[in-house]
Amino acid sequence: MIAFVLLRVFLILLLVAANAFFAAAEFALVSVRDTRIQQLIEARRIGARIVQKLHRNLDEVVNGVQLGITIVSLTLGWIGEPMVARLVESFRFVHEVPHAAVYAHTIAIVIAFSLITCLHVILGELVPKSLALQRAEQLALAVAAPMDVFLTLTRPLLFLMSRAAGSVLRVFGSRKLRQGPIHSPDELKLIVTASRQFGQIPHFQEEMIHNALELENITVREVMVARPDIFSLPGDLTLDEALGRVVEEQHSRIPVYDPKSGPEHIIGVLYAKDLMRWTRLRLTASPLQPMAARIPVMRISQIMHDVLVVPETKPLTELLDEFKERKRHLAVVVDEFGSTAGVITVEDILEQLVGEIEDEFDVPPPQQPMVEGKIAVVLEGSVSIRDLESQYQLSLPRDSGFETLAGFVLARLQKIPRIGEGFDYDGHRYTVEEMEGHRIARVKIEKLEPAQVAQAGD
Repeated sequence: MIAFVLLRVFLILLLVAANAFFAAAEFALVSVRDTRIQQLIEARRIGARIVQKLHRNLDEVVNGVQLGITIVSLTLGWIGEPMVARLVESFRFVHEVPHAAVYAHTIAIVIAFSLITCLHVILGELVPKSLALQRAEQLALAVAAPMDVFLTLTRPLLFLMSRAAGSVLRVFGSRKLRQGPIHSPDELKLIVTASRQFGQIPHFQEEMIHNALELENITVREVMVARPDIFSLPGDLTLDEALGRVVEEQHSRIPVYDPKSGPEHIIGVLYAKDLMRWTRLRLTASPLQPMAARIPVMRISQIMHDVLVVPETKPLTELLDEFKERKRHLAVVVDEFGSTAGVITVEDILEQLVGEIEDEFDVPPPQQPMVEGKIAVVLEGSVSIRDLESQYQLSLPRDSGFETLAGFVLARLQKIPRIGEGFDYDGHRYTVEEMEGHRIARVKIEKLEPAQVAQAGD
């Protein structure tokens, strides 16, 4: 009797340990990162390549774990219930109490179920899963080899089960989804936000990662410098004439246009460093020769570089790759008709990731808070809708064919406005403050009081 009980207890503990093995294997192999696995392989850790093999086939791992846990659970019930029943029936009160023997089996089932369930859940599930999450790397290396052997032995059965599951899913008009550590951009944002909330990363890194995930959804048109705001030079300008303009404007790369066709026809890009180098050559030429004879008069069209031309619908991620591939920092943006719509630089793209980048020559605009009932801000008409949303929390429509504050005003007024004209929208008043010809140069934005909003609604 004692040998029988000890054998059954040993088998129960062995099955609980097997369940713990499968639970830990699943969580450890799913939790370990690809980059960390590669580091383990480079460090020649034993079992690292098996971990990589299993991590690349998580579908099979998860199916194998479910098969193993199911077999263990059924076997636990099959072995545990008779053993507990034998123990209950061996107690003295079973023979002394009338009719107690009749209920012994029922009592055994209840006690066996409770005991086995506690062992199964605590030692076979909760503890190994918690350890696997805390020590994913160590446990993954430990369980990889035996798990690989188990999968090899049960692969035919797993294949049949997988095909059967696929057939059932097709009946319901669904298909089997791949298991694995794959997350959508929205899920990645939630993960990053949770990491910031628990103090794993600072707030600015959270914003940068969110912006990087959004970059693919932003087109060149949304962040380019519009054509009226472009500083450019005619190609027939001399180097001396161009030098004064470049020093005054403090730009390192300047679009060059065809003087015959006008500023809309950009033919190249002038680098300020090239202009400075040629100027230095003129100044360091032999003093024995007259200045005019040393270096002939040169035009900026002779030292300009080819210009990169991109469509306004190009995503920023693709443009950034093209900038890196072609080693450029500035591109001319054209619309669907081939006309120049604006220019865009690497800095414009980086500002979408890290925020506004200002150098020693930039004059930052005054930032005024949105104060209820008072003038909040007077902004340039060229301010983008994205900047209005991020800096001033103004929610404006972004699918109506305009990308700037001036475009929004024109869309609402449906005419070329005069100074002082305006309208109310979403609790704010927009008033045209300055015009440059037919172009809206500056717009005043006021936050309305609740009474004014109600009156405007009536």
